[in-house]
Amino acid sequence: MELTNNPTEEIPCFTLAQLLSMQGASPERELAKGCMTANNNLQRRLFRYPCRIDALFIGVCTEGEAEISFNLNNFRLSKDSMFIYAPKNIIQVHSDERFCAHMVIITPEFMQRLNVDIKRMMPLFLRYANRPCIELSEEECRTFRRFLSQVEQELAAPDTPFSRDVVDALVTATIYKSCDTLTLHAEEQASPEPPIRSRNEFYFKEFMRLLNENYKSERSVLFYAQKLCITPKYLTSLIKRVSGKSVSEWIDNYVILEAKTLLKSSNMSIQEIAYYLNFPNQSFFGCYFKRHAGLSPSQYKLKS
Repeated sequence: MELTNNPTEEIPCFTLAQLLSMQGASPERELAKGCMTANNNLQRRLFRYPCRIDALFIGVCTEGEAEISFNLNNFRLSKDSMFIYAPKNIIQVHSDERFCAHMVIITPEFMQRLNVDIKRMMPLFLRYANRPCIELSEEECRTFRRFLSQVEQELAAPDTPFSRDVVDALVTATIYKSCDTLTLHAEEQASPEPPIRSRNEFYFKEFMRLLNENYKSERSVLFYAQKLCITPKYLTSLIKRVSGKSVSEWIDNYVILEAKTLLKSSNMSIQEIAYYLNFPNQSFFGCYFKRHAGLSPSQYKLKS
């Protein structure tokens, strides 16, 4: 079954179980140990339309090529390229007939039970947030695929008293190996950011969770500060320190990304989009969009 997006509706968000069902697979069987691997040609029509997926994908392209739109930024994924997809970002994929990928797919629930140091990983994931594809050497790709193959082999093995622990350990090792690879490639850029303090990381993580849930209806810094029981000034300061962006920039980025995607990929009118994103009227939305995107909504729609 093809994953379709009715162009008159909002951008859909799917769980991994829903995606498996759409492919005719059994979510209960495939996700019995909390995550899954894939090592074949992806169904090319699966991500034909923009959507969000509530899962973490880490993998490499093994054959062919694909054009990936990630939050409306376009990337080419080719052989020996590594990719990381963080949950609930907007993704759309167009691939050639030969495209294959080897990956591990992790649900948020599975991720929560792993013993991984999110605090150490956060600066690295932020650095690659808008650049989810990197080219690896053949040796790096082979090494990373060995980690994926071990996870794949254990997931296919019969259940034992320790099988869950083995899977958890192997997936944890794979995540750390991906971070290790990202770190090596990050050295080609600017020097790494200093480690995030645990308190700041907690607030940033909670802010991003709240933003993901409320950006369509709440654009006030005060709203998020009150939810976190801190002052707007303190929230603004720590978010800027942790991420390099202000609270307002994060909010505006989420709203404009959603608006651009709807203007580009749906049949919703500009007025419908304005109301969907909780603007009082089309005129207010138009001014907001032009201020941040440099074009009016109608100009952007025509350009797209």
